[in-house]
Parts: sequence; C-alpha cells; structure tokens
Amino acid sequence: MSAPACHVCGAGPVMLVAGYDGFRRVTSDCKPWPAGGQCAVCPACQCAQAVLDARWHAEAKAIYDAYTIYHTSHGVEQSVFDQASGQATTRSARLLQRVLKEVSVPPAGRMLDIGCGNGAMLRAFSQLAPNWKLAGVEVNDHYCATVQAIPGVERLYVGDLDTVPGQFQLISLLHALEHIPEPRAILRRIWDKLEPGGLLLIEVPDCAANPFMFLVADHSSHFFLPVLRELVRGVGFEILAAANDWVAKELTLVARKSPASDTPAVALPSVLPAVQARLDWLAAVRAHAKAMSAKGNFGLFGTSIAATWLYGELDGRVDFFVDEDPSRIGKTCFGHSIRSPKELDSRATVFLALPTPLAEAVRTRLGSAGTGPAYIVPPPLPA
Repeated sequence: MSAPACHVCGAGPVMLVAGYDGFRRVTSDCKPWPAGGQCAVCPACQCAQAVLDARWHAEAKAIYDAYTIYHTSHGVEQSVFDQASGQATTRSARLLQRVLKEVSVPPAGRMLDIGCGNGAMLRAFSQLAPNWKLAGVEVNDHYCATVQAIPGVERLYVGDLDTVPGQFQLISLLHALEHIPEPRAILRRIWDKLEPGGLLLIEVPDCAANPFMFLVADHSSHFFLPVLRELVRGVGFEILAAANDWVAKELTLVARKSPASDTPAVALPSVLPAVQARLDWLAAVRAHAKAMSAKGNFGLFGTSIAATWLYGELDGRVDFFVDEDPSRIGKTCFGHSIRSPKELDSRATVFLALPTPLAEAVRTRLGSAGTGPAYIVPPPLPA
C-alpha cells in the first residue's frame, strides 16, 4: 500500500520511518498499548506524524472512550519539578507564570481552553488572572460539573469549536494540538474565533527532547520546534514567543492574530534523520531497562508516559515505581507501590525513565548522599 498524503499540509506522499511498528506504545492517559501503527515524516512541511489510517482512528476512539485523565494521581494534574531543588508545581501554573512574565496579557478578557479536560489550565488561569471570563471546550461532558465549578468559568462547551459563541482575547491549546488530525485546519478556525490582536497559546510535547512521546498511540502529530513555529506562522499568526525551555520536555508557543502577512514560507531541513535517531535511542533504552530489570528489586522512576511505556515493554517485570509527586506517593501503579525516593535502600535499582539530561540531573540530586539505590540513566540522547 502506498504512503498517504500529509494530514497537516496535504502534500504527499509522506515518508515512513522504519521499525516503528516494533515498539509497544502507550496512551496519552498513561496506559500500556500494543505495538503497531506507523510513523512518517512529510517531505514538504517536515511534520513527523502518525499515519491516520482506519486502524489509527479506531484505536484513538477506543482510547478516548475509556479515557481517565491523570488516573495515577486520582485526577490531580501532574507536577513539574525544578531539577536543582526538586520543588514541584503544576504544569499549568508553571506555564502561565512564564507566559505572564514574557508576554503582555490584558488585565481582563474572555479566554477559551480547547481540550480543557478536567479544567487544570482554567483553574490555574482563574487563580492568576481572576478578572477574566473563562470557557472550555471538550469532546464529551465527563468533567462538566468539575469545570463549571471553577471560579470565572462561564460554561463547558461540548463538541465542535464552531458551536462556541462569540470571540475571545485568548485561546489556549495545551496538549491538544498533537491529538488533532488536521492541525492547520483547527488553527484557521481558531483565527476566526480570536478578536484582532487576540493571543494564541500552544503547548505540545517536545519530541526532539523527549522521544518517548513518539510512542503515544493517540497522538497524530509529533512536533519539533521549527515545524510548530512554521505551521502557526503559515496560518497568518505573528509569533511572539517560541520556546523549548519554559516547561521541561514541552514546546511553548505564543502568537497574536495580526493583519495578514505575505512572508514567504520557510524551507525546513529534513527531520527524518532526527526521528530515526530517536527511535534508535528508544530501542537502546528498552534494551538497557530489560537488562537491569532481570536483576530483581527493580523500579521505574516516574508514573507517566515513559515509565508506562517501559512497563509494557518489560511485560510488567517491575517491582515498584518511584515518584516525587506527593499526589502519587503511597498509591499504586498497575498494582505496584509508588514509593518516595526517601523510602528506598541501597539494594534497589531504579531506572530513570526520563530523557537523558533530566535523568542525569535527577541522579545527581537524589544520589548525592551515596547511601540510596542505584539510579540508572538512559543512554545519551541524540543531538
């Protein structure tokens, strides 16, 4: 069967990435998922992406029908950590603090969060910008009562963006754009929903820095920063900020609805070698973790995407999980205890299921006493 056209820009055919179907996968709500699927790169817009065939659509539907957001922390948004101090804050709060510092945001207005889930972003925005009126949009009403109880929220809209009335001064898509099969089309519809001068805030996984995200079965696109920037700019937005260091392992982009620009498209270098190198790295991570798990008394650090994927690849041969998030410690993950690093002794081996630079920072911080477990860092991440 020939490769399909790109679901981002429409050019085709896309170039398939060899070996992807040999990896087990993980859902975006952190559940193991079987191997399969296809990964490709568009030679025109350079967006890495899943092949959105009938199987992908069926799998995505099955995942979303059973979706349980933040289930390992009982609905509490995941924390992000300062790697020097270990201090935690919610991902949405960390992001908004940086946005309000770097970008001029009006003191009041109307804001819409697309793919709002159980309202983590709306809750953080309500606390930091209490004079704004807020709304969310989701594909179902699972968290309607929770979202509409947030101070400042007018309503949770269920269904299509076109059903949401009026215009907004700010629209956010936090970990939503990578799920949408036609990202350029949704960005054009967002353009129409923004008032002139309105702001667009996007956060997506940084697949260059965090290759584990290539294995999320329900993600349709896998973004690198230059590709994301050009996608948004190509719709007509003025880019105000595009960063890979506001939140660890995430890409953040802030853009403004400005008069149409005739700036020509930017030709991007091929990302295919970078994607293939990251899949090779994932294979090395898998082999390394399997070798360590065979020794027993073995734990995985983390309870999110990377650790869940490795748990599946290891056929569940894990004795415990380790996490620094207080909302998760003391609970269980796939029937195994979630322990604090302070609970571990020197006989344990803990594989740091993180991109290598973050894993090295964690090992340095937690292993400084020299009396705890052996913390294992993954192989070096490709440049």
